[in-house]
Amino acid sequence: MTYLNEMKNKHITVLGLGVTGLGIVRFLLSQGLTPNVVDSRQSPPGCDWLQQHAPNLTTQFGDLATAQLESADMIIISPGLSLTLPAVAQAMQAGVEVIGDIELFARLTDKPVVAVTGSNGKSTVVTLAYEVLKMAGYKVGLGGNIGTAALDLLADDFDVYVLELSSFQLDTMHSLKPVSATVLNVSEDHLDRYPSYQAYIDSKQTIYANAALAVVNKTDPATYTQTMPQLSFGLENADYCLMTYQGDSYFSYQGKALLPVSSLAVVGRHNQLNALAVMALLSPFDISASQFAQAFSQFTGLAHRCQFVAEQAGVKYFNDSKATNVGATIAAIESLADQARQLVVIAGGDAKGADLDSLKPYLQQQVKALICFGKDGKALVALTDKGHLTENMQQAVMLAKQLATAGDIVLLAPACASIDMYNNYMQRGDHFSQCVLAEAV
Repeated sequence: MTYLNEMKNKHITVLGLGVTGLGIVRFLLSQGLTPNVVDSRQSPPGCDWLQQHAPNLTTQFGDLATAQLESADMIIISPGLSLTLPAVAQAMQAGVEVIGDIELFARLTDKPVVAVTGSNGKSTVVTLAYEVLKMAGYKVGLGGNIGTAALDLLADDFDVYVLELSSFQLDTMHSLKPVSATVLNVSEDHLDRYPSYQAYIDSKQTIYANAALAVVNKTDPATYTQTMPQLSFGLENADYCLMTYQGDSYFSYQGKALLPVSSLAVVGRHNQLNALAVMALLSPFDISASQFAQAFSQFTGLAHRCQFVAEQAGVKYFNDSKATNVGATIAAIESLADQARQLVVIAGGDAKGADLDSLKPYLQQQVKALICFGKDGKALVALTDKGHLTENMQQAVMLAKQLATAGDIVLLAPACASIDMYNNYMQRGDHFSQCVLAEAV
């Protein structure tokens, strides 16, 4: 980590004291670096920790215009803050280098990195890749936009890192050289942060810039890149795809059957796609088909991602609160439609300016009823004549129980962020599960 010696001569400002910002501060302090800490909030989360553990740090809480960001040599910015903020833009114009925690991580390690972004499925793919690599005997660090902050991973001597990266993290990163990288898929999201859908796509695409291997989704042109070499994944007509072999469905590579799809414990076409993406991403590593099969068979999925909650009166209830955009909701509907007599979908929240119209054909063909609530509940109800508007989750679940009959599936797949009514999607999913399991109907 010789780059740390260079940093000791720099005037460093950490901008944003959320979870990531506090992690950056802790890391810098552990390396003998003393940054300034700036946040636009008068009392940001983490300020109590600073007062207790680093009372001598210079802090500036409140109006960023008075923070004199242009006097720094380097700003390490939290992903929740946009580079277009006037104070940040002015600092950049003055020649201040602005990076994120992933860029700093990239400058401090030369170990192989598997990098994953996309609108949907990131957390499942990186977690499954982590499990496969562990099964193959590698010492693996998993983090980034999931679980452990990337900088915290540097405390251990890992063989390989698997990183989930958001578009916000990619916007402040340019030195990472992944051994393999993918944009899993792109659907409208974060249009409250980006000036256009194309700008959001362009942000995702930067993950390929220095990748040794690009992995693209054959069915999603927004994931395509000119980067070479590359591999594709898809349910059919891709390098990694499904094929029928000896009467059974198999995961395959360029026409060669590798392992049966039945080895994958989690269900649904979206999870089969996730598994194919993992196989492509991990192709640079020495992993046998039996090791893939063993890891696949032991992986039971992540909480709040098409998670089975209960079966009541012949109706199955699934929690996909992580479906915070339209693309994720479509994937959930497609995944469960084959297993249900009919689907009852609960949706709603803050759509963050996304176009909801692409939901229409799926609601028409595969959904018995759409039950909505939250900030953009009315806009969702307007998509179909099967729509019902309720005031909250409890009312939505009660109505779903009345409308669903044996053989149906009730699916929470909001197509929206949770911030209008909940702290996060996990709290929303937990509330759904509590309402389902409540005895009162």
